[in-house]
Amino acid sequence: MTEENAWTGECWSANDEDFNCVSLADLLNENEDLKPGDTVYRAQAIKPDPTGYVHARDVIELLGERAWDDGGEHAEGWPDIGKEEEEELNQLLESWIRKHCPTTTWWRVKDSTPYVLTESDF
Repeated sequence: MTEENAWTGECWSANDEDFNCVSLADLLNENEDLKPGDTVYRAQAIKPDPTGYVHARDVIELLGERAWDDGGEHAEGWPDIGKEEEEELNQLLESWIRKHCPTTTWWRVKDSTPYVLTESDF
């Protein structure tokens, strides 16, 4: 999946697995047991662009596979789609996804680094 046009920002975790907080303040508010000297984790959040989940090539290959299931070797090489037609389908798919699929509510995490809490963080 492409990270172009993806929202990025900071995210935080108390366990280096669940990066559910977008700020250190949020993390501290959700984890009352944290104290100075504890280690938490800061990372880069990358919100995926849902248009990257499907590509025209995926649809074209599926058409070919289903045609093969139906017609066997008689369907070999079908559909024979050129680059222009593939790009046209990509644009249609992207337009449909942007119109009907809500923005993702999750993000991928990149570059997690430990952060030791200090008294001034509280």
